[in-house]
Amino acid sequence: MARQTAQKTVQCYHCRQRFNVSSRAMSTSCPHCHKPVIVQDVIVKGLKTTQKLQTCGRVIIKSRGRVMAGKIEAHGGIEVLGALSGNVVSGGPVVIGPKGRWKGDCRAPTLEVKLGARIESGFFEIPTDCLGVGDLNDNG
Repeated sequence: MARQTAQKTVQCYHCRQRFNVSSRAMSTSCPHCHKPVIVQDVIVKGLKTTQKLQTCGRVIIKSRGRVMAGKIEAHGGIEVLGALSGNVVSGGPVVIGPKGRWKGDCRAPTLEVKLGARIESGFFEIPTDCLGVGDLNDNG
């Protein structure tokens, strides 16, 4: 008898098509556009500079972490305990911790700014469904 692996639904950040993956998958190729897709959480503990940081999971920037990116897209949400510089699109909650530093625009379903956090600049928008993935968080 074959063992069934738990599945979750994700949305490709390249073509925006939804598909199912194993809940244990770290990355995969989109079956629609065939581009690589990261589905696991991205945890940043040091300096990370990139043009795009994208995941179907969450982006977690630890207290000593620093992200400098043109675009940051995280379907599961973002937690900033360190520093972030970039324009963010999130399908989940954005939390800026008590020592977090933020610079850039943000589009997310919820925003929580802890006492002591520093927002240097940015435009914040809280739309109803940022990525068209609002119902995916119930499946993940």
